[in-house]
Amino acid sequence: MRDSVQRRHVLQGFLAGAIAGATRPARAAAVPGLEVLGAPNASTIVLVRMIESGALQPSAPGATFRLWRDPDELRAGVASGRTRLFSTPNHVPALFANRGVPVRLLAVISMGHLYIVAQDPAITSLAALRGQRVTAFFRNDMPDLVFRALLRREGLEPGRDVGIDYVATPMEAAQLAIAGRAPIALLSEPPATMAIAMAGHAGRTLHRAVNLQAEWGRHFGQPRIPMAGIALHQSLIDESPELLAALRQGLPEAAAWAQANPAEAGALAERRMDIRAPLFARALPHFSIGVYGARTLKAELMDFYRVLLELHPEAIGGRLPDDDFFLDL
Repeated sequence: MRDSVQRRHVLQGFLAGAIAGATRPARAAAVPGLEVLGAPNASTIVLVRMIESGALQPSAPGATFRLWRDPDELRAGVASGRTRLFSTPNHVPALFANRGVPVRLLAVISMGHLYIVAQDPAITSLAALRGQRVTAFFRNDMPDLVFRALLRREGLEPGRDVGIDYVATPMEAAQLAIAGRAPIALLSEPPATMAIAMAGHAGRTLHRAVNLQAEWGRHFGQPRIPMAGIALHQSLIDESPELLAALRQGLPEAAAWAQANPAEAGALAERRMDIRAPLFARALPHFSIGVYGARTLKAELMDFYRVLLELHPEAIGGRLPDDDFFLDL
């Protein structure tokens, strides 16, 4: 409840400025000095690659990149109007759109990268978590919402049948798992791969106990979760159709490059995303990188939003997004 109240205050405090951004006079061509904000997961490499390769230079000269550390930092940036192009959990742009901020979802860039990592080799399913405690992160945000939705589909009530201990970030959860202080942890990638490897170096055994993408498929039909995407503010589209065109062309090319060049992608992730190159390359098969147009995936995204709406309506602003929220790639 406290988390929700704080988030409402952030949104209310900046909402007017973000809406006002949509009413600025349209300008043609380039948007200099654009700051691109990236989610702290490996699929963000597609945005980093576009900046590093110069693909955005003609339409966004001098564009810079930085990672956001937690979803509240992202929400504050978008609500203030400072952040207009970003990689994100896909419920965040839906929340803003439903609050009247003209944010559009352009593409899905990850179809899921969540795993339960555990010490006990007997834990191989969600059902095996009954009576256990799991360390998780980003409470009431994407990883937590997906996990709790799956627990309920499994007939397990979060907090009653499965205890959940929250920490601030996926790296903090991974560090606790490595140290043996979190025997079961919900982790994203690449922290899951890191935790398994570093625990082994410390003489502890962790295993990839449950693939949440596979569990999603068991309950909802397809073994993938449209979790992360690329979103942008309508004012950016209005100011520079060229930037939108560059993203449409460059995002699939960047994803294909990362998949075909894991070592080079790892080196780029180490320079720009604070992820060690060998770790990134080793994690690459586990984070379902790809680029799919939001409108192409609209039906699947709407089914996903319905799950979130049932579990935690505030996560997407209490309703499904309108049709114009979904852009063609």
